[in-house]
Amino acid sequence: MNRLRWLVYGLGLLAALLTGCQPHSTSSPALQPPPKGVLQITFFDVGQGDAALIWFPNNKTMLVDGGPPESATALIGKLRQLKVQRLDYLVASHPHSDHIGGFIKILNTLPVSEVWDSGFVYDSPIYLDYLRAVKRRGAKFRVVERGYRATPAPNCLIEVFAPSKPFLRGTHSDANNASIVMRLRYGKVRVLFTGDIERAGRARLYQQGADLRAEVLKVAHHGSSNGTDAAFLNRVRPRIAVISCGLRNLYGHPHKEALQALRKAGATVYRTDLQGDITLRVQGDRIQVFTTRKSPPTPATPAGASLFIGNRMSKVYHTPDCKGLPKPENRVYFRSREEAEQAGYRPHRACIGD
Repeated sequence: MNRLRWLVYGLGLLAALLTGCQPHSTSSPALQPPPKGVLQITFFDVGQGDAALIWFPNNKTMLVDGGPPESATALIGKLRQLKVQRLDYLVASHPHSDHIGGFIKILNTLPVSEVWDSGFVYDSPIYLDYLRAVKRRGAKFRVVERGYRATPAPNCLIEVFAPSKPFLRGTHSDANNASIVMRLRYGKVRVLFTGDIERAGRARLYQQGADLRAEVLKVAHHGSSNGTDAAFLNRVRPRIAVISCGLRNLYGHPHKEALQALRKAGATVYRTDLQGDITLRVQGDRIQVFTTRKSPPTPATPAGASLFIGNRMSKVYHTPDCKGLPKPENRVYFRSREEAEQAGYRPHRACIGD
């Protein structure tokens, strides 16, 4: 009887260890599938590289860049955690290994329907391995350039602004300046993806009169000083900026010049080296941000004193000490009441009055 009692006790203890008595693992919303009917974009922490998953409201998926080769296993694990079973689109912004290196393993692991490529031919083993992996997978290979448009889901429009032919030659990096630059528009929210485009590539966009305005900016070239400046940000006017870079990377990304320009532009900055994986959920004109690390974003605080703070959503402006200030990503700054009202903002009654 005692032996039977101990056997039952032992089996119960084993069951407890295997089930409810273990610590519950909780998953960050940043790595959870989107609610039904919501556009979700996840900027993955892949170290020094780029990779972003767009999950459209109709459940189609697009992976924009695939990070470096050494991040591929972790990236596939995150895709599985998000319950991604196939990829409708891969977008190779340009042929550098920190953007396409992870695609080789992804193409060998997941079904892929279509691959978008800049068409810039690059002499590297990883680039050739990527092309071979596309061929083995049997995915449709599409070279996209300025003027191409796609509607992967209802109310979702993708416009490609770059590259243009002929490719720029003799620049600091011809491959970077041949990056696919594209904007996703979903309702009232626009998201601009910029690859690693540099000054020469941006100058061509300006000459062509591209409408670059976007609420969300994927910052070019990992926050390099040659990827972001005031002239560019004046054209984009982002509320949220995302920088994908590795912690303590050898290049010093993001550069202080880019961070200063983003602050002056009033953008709230999220960084994968600090916040980990960064997920944006878009519903209507509302943008929710989730991260896998709790480090706070860099708030939009332009240099110099701002006497009034406006709310982009309500078009109401406040004093800096008002208790009803908007969230950092919705703030815009004014030097005077006149400047705010000329921009179409009205005073907040509680702190300013009529």
